[in-house]
Amino acid sequence: MHAALVGHAHLLPAIQGAVSDYHSGTAEHSVRVAGLARRIGEVLGLDDDDLEALSWSGVLHDVGKLGVDEAILSKPGPLTDAEWFEVKRHPRIGSDLLLLMSARLAPIAAGVQSHHERWDGAGYPDGLAGEDIPLVGRILTVADVFDSVTHPRGYRIEVFTPAAATALIEAGIASQFAPAVTDAFLSLEPSARHLS
Repeated sequence: MHAALVGHAHLLPAIQGAVSDYHSGTAEHSVRVAGLARRIGEVLGLDDDDLEALSWSGVLHDVGKLGVDEAILSKPGPLTDAEWFEVKRHPRIGSDLLLLMSARLAPIAAGVQSHHERWDGAGYPDGLAGEDIPLVGRILTVADVFDSVTHPRGYRIEVFTPAAATALIEAGIASQFAPAVTDAFLSLEPSARHLS
């Protein structure tokens, strides 16, 4: 078991349950992201402990949405600038929540905080770029975007086919997405990328 989980393994499913109770769509998305992130991590050669921490980072990457008004999360149609500002707070809220529980959850919190960073530095909340983004965050970014665009969201009408979403990820190599992570994602069989 990863050192981050020792003594805390019972808490993480409870947090996952709180997210599910608050917004089931977010919880379902998070489980899919965790599965895809783990498959990418396997291609990259992560060991079992790091894969376990990566999986939990995926499951909990949107836990900070507990701090976002549920009406915003469920709003049909486009969000206002003010609503987007609220949504963009969730990576730091989630990371802070995990670190308040225990500093030993830092490997998981790192992924939670960095899953909206971009390889080119144009992401949030910290504007990290390149290898300054923790590897777990680089992996989650690819998994999160792929799953987000292939499933309905209230604020976005369009749903991409898995092939179109794969093309979107490929087009974002070295701008939004880390090249090595993108290559690992693209090496997966199409059926291993998409879960309904």
